[in-house]
Amino acid sequence: MTETLFCYCCRVHHPKDQMRLFRTRQGDRWRCIRSIEAAACGRRERDAFGQQQTEINLEDSRRVAERTILLRHERVTRP
Repeated sequence: MTETLFCYCCRVHHPKDQMRLFRTRQGDRWRCIRSIEAAACGRRERDAFGQQQTEINLEDSRRVAERTILLRHERVTRP
């Protein structure tokens, strides 16, 4: 299995080969190449990247919520 790291910028796990250690005021953090490249673009491109990532995160959250509801329902309905 490929080792993954958590990107603090887009809040997703990525394969380690797609990640770079990025210095912040709070210390070094892992950040994906995609988010680093998006930050280097103009404002419109950055905003588009942020909007796209927001949609991805909302969809992931929705899926997790649905799965949690199903698991709770299964526990309640089992004898």
